Amino acid sequence: MKISSDELYGDLSGEDPSELEAALGRSLAPRAATMVYDEFAGLGVGPENLVLDAGARDAIHGIELVQRLGCRVIAVDPVPLHFERARGRVATAGLEDRIEVVQAGIESLPLEDASVDYIWCRDVLNHVELDRSLREFARVLRPHGAVLVYQTFAEQTCEPDEARRLFEATASVVQNMSAPFFETTASEAGFEIVRTDRIQGEWRERMLEDGKWDVTADLLALSRLNRRERDLVERHGRA
Repeated sequence: MKISSDELYGDLSGEDPSELEAALGRSLAPRAATMVYDEFAGLGVGPENLVLDAGARDAIHGIELVQRLGCRVIAVDPVPLHFERARGRVATAGLEDRIEVVQAGIESLPLEDASVDYIWCRDVLNHVELDRSLREFARVLRPHGAVLVYQTFAEQTCEPDEARRLFEATASVVQNMSAPFFETTASEAGFEIVRTDRIQGEWRERMLEDGKWDVTADLLALSRLNRRERDLVERHGRA
């Protein structure tokens, strides 16, 4: 949409903003991030099921799944630090009999064919070889099993140079940030996408409404980081 300066400083600036401000001031009853556990439960996960937590980090999600749903979990992550933290967190939770922690990449899972009932995969697939990972998911998943993926994608309006800088800084594979590429790759691996849910800013809305995110502090830190970039890079490195 293109507007003229007459519209911007005349018609638009002259409008009474109260109705729009009132609309934007009303809560849209945003869901919290915990909705993902409810979605996973809706697949039918129960105590008799074995779940693969693919890219488990410190097993925080795997532990929550066991506590909520009673299932057993294999928590897989390739990063040594994550592996050690996951083992420690599982031990602290007293769930060593329900959660097995394995150090491995999801492109080559050390699991037998058709050995897990469900797969949980959150914030991982932007970092990996997507085709190999999804084919591994298909290999280890039992017939009629299901996968829940939470994944960040880039909109087509993302400016190319900003996208490059962002993806490099977050160790993200460029093509994996495309929703159409993901859908095509999943189909080629043998999956059918049965439902998608665009979260957009909903979780952040909920965090702000609940007072659990101090966005002002984050913006202040960002501004200070930008103004002190040279000094901070010298002290802490570019990454």
